[in-house]
Amino acid sequence: MKFVVRYWSSRLPDDYRDANGLPRWVDYSFHPASKLGLHNALLAVHDRMEILRAHGGQYECAVFVVEGAVAQKLSLENANALFSELPRGEVKWLDIRNFLLPLRPVDSTSTKENGVPTAQQLLLFEHVHTPYDDLETRVHTLDVDV
Repeated sequence: MKFVVRYWSSRLPDDYRDANGLPRWVDYSFHPASKLGLHNALLAVHDRMEILRAHGGQYECAVFVVEGAVAQKLSLENANALFSELPRGEVKWLDIRNFLLPLRPVDSTSTKENGVPTAQQLLLFEHVHTPYDDLETRVHTLDVDV
């Protein structure tokens, strides 16, 4: 099993199209089936999306879970949730099968008073609580008048 970053773009040449003329998924990068592999795959998606956005046209980029001939696309929400739940080390198909199920529709979205969605900075990864969050930060000062 591995994580594969794939994308398609309307700006790619005809060699990257199906017989029907529709764009097909192109493998961009391969990552091992581990928490670090998924982390690197999500970073690759983020970078590739910035490049595709800069070139314009229609496009999509996603992380796929690939095992043999079976490939399944992870939504960004599922990939972020999966990242916070994965143990360190190698990942098996059984560890991620619940994250490959379809998402439930979200009922509420953040909107302004006039009903227009508000622009927000999206998190690349959901914050996972660590022991460092519980530490008190001490103020460090440097006496320059010494």
